[in-house]
Amino acid sequence: MRIKGAMTILNKRCEFYGKTLAWLIDAIDNGMDENMTVTQAYEVYKMDQGLVWCGVNGVGFTTPENSSNEWKIFRGEGVQLEMAI
Repeated sequence: MRIKGAMTILNKRCEFYGKTLAWLIDAIDNGMDENMTVTQAYEVYKMDQGLVWCGVNGVGFTTPENSSNEWKIFRGEGVQLEMAI
């Protein structure tokens, strides 16, 4: 599935609920269950935004840099975050 098809599916689901695309994406981010087609469209949408799936430490879609840091923390390697002054 490409982004155009994914957006069509997501927009039709938004019409079904009578809500906006932002609401639908936020609802799915927070654990709302959808059918497989909508879930696949959601994944294509997120990947088109430049995000990747992390899957550790309770993190879902995130930036590639944050995903790398989460995996390092998960493996026990640690990661140096920016220090606040």
